[in-house]
Amino acid sequence: MITSKSNEIIKTCLNIKSKKYSRQLGQALVESIKLVRELANRNMVDTILVVEGKEDLVKNLPCDKVMIISSAIAEYLSETITTDGVFAIANIPHDGKVDYSKCLILDHIQDPSNMGAIIRSACAFGYNTILSLESVYPYTAKCIRSSMGQVFNVNFLDISIDELIKLKDAYNLNIIAADMDGVSIDKIDKEKLGAYAIVIGNEGNGVCEEIENMADTIISIPMENSVESLNASVSAGIIMYLLR
Repeated sequence: MITSKSNEIIKTCLNIKSKKYSRQLGQALVESIKLVRELANRNMVDTILVVEGKEDLVKNLPCDKVMIISSAIAEYLSETITTDGVFAIANIPHDGKVDYSKCLILDHIQDPSNMGAIIRSACAFGYNTILSLESVYPYTAKCIRSSMGQVFNVNFLDISIDELIKLKDAYNLNIIAADMDGVSIDKIDKEKLGAYAIVIGNEGNGVCEEIENMADTIISIPMENSVESLNASVSAGIIMYLLR
């Protein structure tokens, strides 16, 4: 049983909580039996860690490396108020099919909860490719929880403005940016969109000027009762649903 914080596996668990090491190793730490079970059944788990006394929760999961940890170590690793004592070192997917015919662009989204909620909605409405322009890293504990683990079901790619311009030209992408001053989304003819990418801007500043300048269409969500704006994740969900 692992009882020491200096154990190499525990050190790895802590390291991959950071963006730097998570990217470098291609792994993320996930917590909760529900998510660990789902990823293990998809052969995406390298190591399972389970608190002493709860081994039965993971005994039938397809993973060769199962480590027993003390309750103190479980609390040390946990990002939640109460933990069920099940963790896993999960492999971040890198081989999914990228689909540029219907994708999402996240422009400087900084809140992990927003990022996770947007990813969850993207999966629900069939947007399997997400392009990130300097947005928050999606494989943090908070984002994974907020996405309900759906971050492992999307193709998530970091891109620059220059790369976006090349993608737009290569795939004839119709860039649709969300802004409160845009045309009402109910006036958009979905049948004429072709390949398209929805841009959701930063929580405070909206869509950046470079993207606004290259956008083919700028849309808004009609609202009532003097409401001027919506949370970024709420806006993203509405737009993806209406244009799907």
